[in-house]
Amino acid sequence: MKRGGNGVVIRVRRRTRRPPDLTSLFDVLFIVVFVALIRAAAAQQEAAEATRVAVPEPAPPPPPAPPQPPQPPPEVAALRTRALALFGDELAARAPLVIRVAIAPADAGAGAGHARITGIEAGGKTHAADLPLLELSSDPDVEVAYLGDRSADLRLCRVAAQRLGVPDLARYLVIVSPDRPLSEGKHALRDGLLRDLDRCFVEQRGLATVVPPAPPKKTTPEKTPEKTPEKTL
Repeated sequence: MKRGGNGVVIRVRRRTRRPPDLTSLFDVLFIVVFVALIRAAAAQQEAAEATRVAVPEPAPPPPPAPPQPPQPPPEVAALRTRALALFGDELAARAPLVIRVAIAPADAGAGAGHARITGIEAGGKTHAADLPLLELSSDPDVEVAYLGDRSADLRLCRVAAQRLGVPDLARYLVIVSPDRPLSEGKHALRDGLLRDLDRCFVEQRGLATVVPPAPPKKTTPEKTPEKTPEKTL
């Protein structure tokens, strides 16, 4: 407050300077930095995707090979080779004996999958036969049963020995030859035949095996020659 002339009191107002408002400046700076970060992240992602497309990912490594059993010592390996040769000589010395087995096809109705012995071949002769290999089972949980499990006289090698009139099959290589794959027969047929192979050696001294039918040959359709159009004069 100042006093002027004539005792007049003059009131002087002082202006106070306020500092500039920095809030808006910080907001703008934050927005600029945020936008720059977003653009940098987008550019980095685009570069990564471009690199991923240009360079394919490496294939996964193959699975490790299963461990191989250790090789036998040289002496054991030589004995194995000699044993296999002796087996081969013994099999080659046996005469072939073929037991023909017919399996009913799937469209045979109630008899589908059943099987019969239809013939026995040995020494250049064929002995006709018509003997079933399965029977209905009295067990409600089992549809059919293998006849050879019930009676030894109904087993393959026993039937063959009786037809040939020989005491055993020591000099024969028994070849069971079904006309269809065993998978088309009943489970009881397949399991019973496999048991008969073991019983053939124990009971009849014969070596037996099942030889499935050969797969049908694939035939390629013949191409018809193209006819050339006839020229007319």
